[in-house]
Amino acid sequence: MNKHLLLFAGLAVMMASCTSNQKESKMADSSAMIAVDTTFTATNEAPEHAINCYQYVKNKDTATMQLRINGEEITGFLDYHIYEKDANKGTLAGEMKGDTLIAEYTFDSEGLRSVREIVFLKKEGKLYEGYGPIKEEKGKVRFENLGTLKFDNIVFSPKPCQ
Repeated sequence: MNKHLLLFAGLAVMMASCTSNQKESKMADSSAMIAVDTTFTATNEAPEHAINCYQYVKNKDTATMQLRINGEEITGFLDYHIYEKDANKGTLAGEMKGDTLIAEYTFDSEGLRSVREIVFLKKEGKLYEGYGPIKEEKGKVRFENLGTLKFDNIVFSPKPCQ
């Protein structure tokens, strides 16, 4: 019987040793995780005041845009020169909502002043212009549904401002 008691005591010591090692191992892992988790990496927030310039060029079509960013408020200039169509030149005013710029574009074309809604999706530093069904409301052209816009036609790439 002493052999059984001795064997049982030996097993208990071994199990306690294993459990102790596991606890120490878990504690070592936990402290390593804490050290990694507590390191702080600063986020790159958008500057409150900035001027960014963009251009679109495809075949004989060109467009340029300058955006003045003041927090979420955006103003700027936008000029379209689409081949064999009248140029549109004007100003825009709107705001960023997440990665989407929603603005009113007031422009002159064919001797008339017009206002239309414009939407750009910002992705990888580029601005993708949205298009879709439109309607006229109170003398302004608006999109019927912002959720159904497509963003694969006109893409503005960043360029140095002049």
